[in-house]
Amino acid sequence: MKCKTCLSAFIILMFLYPPAGVAFVPQTPHLLHMVVQKIKQPSGLEVQVTRTVVNCDDSGAAENTAFSETLRYQFPGRFRSDLASDPAGSFGVESGFEFIRVEGGETVSREKSPIDLYTDILLYRDHETLLGQLALTGIDVSRVSFQRYEGTICWVVGQPGENNEPFAGLWVEKDTFLPLKYAVEKNGWMIECRYSNWQRISRTWYPMQVSIFLDNQLYAHIDVSDIRLESGFEKSLFDIARIERMYPEKIPFREPDQEPDGMDEINRRIEEFKKLYE
Repeated sequence: MKCKTCLSAFIILMFLYPPAGVAFVPQTPHLLHMVVQKIKQPSGLEVQVTRTVVNCDDSGAAENTAFSETLRYQFPGRFRSDLASDPAGSFGVESGFEFIRVEGGETVSREKSPIDLYTDILLYRDHETLLGQLALTGIDVSRVSFQRYEGTICWVVGQPGENNEPFAGLWVEKDTFLPLKYAVEKNGWMIECRYSNWQRISRTWYPMQVSIFLDNQLYAHIDVSDIRLESGFEKSLFDIARIERMYPEKIPFREPDQEPDGMDEINRRIEEFKKLYE
């Protein structure tokens, strides 16, 4: 009996303290638990940001378009973004994995735009929900490995690509457990959200800068101008059923028997997104 007890204790110690030279790699649920323990989950946040969209003309010259947004996070799992410069009311709401976007008094989309995916990591602040969200985006949550990202050693959730090809995953700084990059493959595009300048607000953390890349080309960057804790939001701000009743869905014209092409659809949405903020 004593031998069995000693053997069991030895196995546990080997798991907790691997031999010298053997790198301990956590399972994804454990890693995400450490991430959310680090960034915490306050009751709510209100964040003022400036989003700058990088528009390139045919010559490759960049002409940036900047606009202001108010972001409201009601944890767990509720988010709203309001465009400050649009008097008609343009906003997006996410609640319980449902999404709705309203522009010009009409519902224009039920799907989160690729350039808004960066909020996934900031919104889902319990490890089980975050794990589910990563899996929904197609990230292989069964794989965790080490990688260097811009000189920083990171834990990486996801299946590494062959021959250094980009791949969907989540990069977490090894020492701080702060997310640095979130990559999702969608409609044939690789969307990369890169987080920097994490700052502590009370007991929570938030990145002051986010850069969004589409197929390794900078599309937009987001800069925080103000952030504060907030817990008294009106429930109606996040009530998708109520929003659906108030803002009927816009039905786009389509030729008979014409099926929408995925790439054309995402291009159309991004072009409309650019025009809205010009």
